This record gives sequence, C-alpha cells and structure tokens, in this order.
Amino acid sequence: MRILELFQQSPLLAIAFLVIMVIALTVHEFSHAWVAYHLGDDTPMLQGRVTLNPAAHLDPIGSIAFIVLGFGWGRPVEYNPMRLKRHVDELLVALAGPASNLLMAIFFNILVRLTSNALPGYAQLFDLASYINVLLASFNIIPIPPLDGSSIVAYFWPEYRSLAGGQVGLIILLAIMFIPFGSYGTLLTIVLTPITNTFTALTHLFGLL
Repeated sequence: MRILELFQQSPLLAIAFLVIMVIALTVHEFSHAWVAYHLGDDTPMLQGRVTLNPAAHLDPIGSIAFIVLGFGWGRPVEYNPMRLKRHVDELLVALAGPASNLLMAIFFNILVRLTSNALPGYAQLFDLASYINVLLASFNIIPIPPLDGSSIVAYFWPEYRSLAGGQVGLIILLAIMFIPFGSYGTLLTIVLTPITNTFTALTHLFGLL
C-alpha cells in the first residue's frame, strides 16, 4: 500500500510505518558499513556511513519513491574488497544487512510476547516493526543486483556478476516490481512470499525461544 493512501486511512499508522522503516533501513545500511570497517576496510568510515544517523543512509530519491510509490531504497554502502582481510569477508559484509533486520525482527517478536496481554496496543506496534524488518530482509536477499542476495550468490559463483550485473539486474528488478501477475499483484509478490514466510517462521521461532 502506498504511504499516501495509508495517511488518508490512518495517519498514526502511516507515521509509525515510516518511522519503523527509517529505523530498519538505517540499521541495515549501518550493519554493512560497520562489518566492512571492522573487517579492515575504512571506506565506509571515511564516507561517514559507520553511524546510526538516518541522514547518512537515506537516499533522497528512494525516500520520495517510498512515499509516492510504496517502495524505496537507501544509499548502498560502498566498500573496497581489496582492503578486506579475507575473501569470506565479502560474504559477511553482504549478509550483515539482512541479518541485522532478522535480529531486529526477533527482538520485536520477544517484545510482542511480553506486551501482548498487558499492553496490546504496543504489541501491535512491535508486531508491525517485526514484519517490516522481515520484509526488508526478504527483499534484499533476492539474488538480483544491486540487492544483497546478488553479492551472496556472486561469492559462490563469481561469474554471476557478469551475467546479471549492471543495468541488466536493475531492469530485471524493475520488471518483477511492475509486471502484473493475475490476482497476486506483481511478480515481486510471487518471489517475496516464500522468502517472507520462511523468515517470519524463523524469527517467531527464535522469538519464542
């Protein structure tokens, strides 16, 4: 649902959605930067990305697109793989963003269980926060450049970058976002649903434990 439409239906819910999304995006990009920096590359630090200040991570056009179109993006964290200590560190940097969102989802699921009886209003807010973080992790794990999933696949299959990199990946990503697919909405829904269901089950399981 577009944020502008949500504002018309429930302004408070729309504001909560925006705040949670900004926090989730900020933590996501910060995690990429923090892991890259602590694994030997000071590029994110020099670019001011090792911070939890949302202004360092939000992309102006991506933010406007999120409000108007219902989806958006943050500023990708740049790093120099030649400065990392080990080859596996590239995989760790790529995993850092989605993993941080899943950890946040687990945290919010724990809060849901703690507040569901005494503070049901807060429990609903925490449940929304968990869902948004799961959704962000699911979207970024899709193996299409420039999403994190493509970097994960490229670690195990280096040739993948040349096959789906650059403008090709962006065209594919935009296509699955906008091509309608019957009653399901778009192809993105078909791709995201099994990933989101899996991540939701995992975060609820760990939240219960």
